[in-house]
Amino acid sequence: MRNKFHTQQGLTLIEVLIALMIVSIAFTAIIVSTSQNIRNTQYLQNKMIANWVSLQIINQVRDEVLTIPESEPLTGESETLGQKWFWKASLTPTPNPKIQKIAVSVAQSEQGKRIINLTSYIYHEQQK
Repeated sequence: MRNKFHTQQGLTLIEVLIALMIVSIAFTAIIVSTSQNIRNTQYLQNKMIANWVSLQIINQVRDEVLTIPESEPLTGESETLGQKWFWKASLTPTPNPKIQKIAVSVAQSEQGKRIINLTSYIYHEQQK
């Protein structure tokens, strides 16, 4: 007597569609994660370069290569790693007359959002 039931050979259409749906969801998650990683890497790179630019300005003021008037902020631009950076630096007196506060902010465009604000202090041997 022959067996009325024969075994199934392969997958049904519904099983294939469910498998494809699971794979597409997984691939979408991978693409979103990779895209976010790329954006974060670009942000951190820009933040690090802006930090270098601000440290360069502070060191130029400390070495008296760059002079900032106390009355108003000094603005400028510099090129670092093939990108143009716009900075603004200001000097502020502190309660100690021998110490001045220097604040530098850096952006990628003249009117753009500041990427970094860095503050430091400069000690002068002789009172001005």
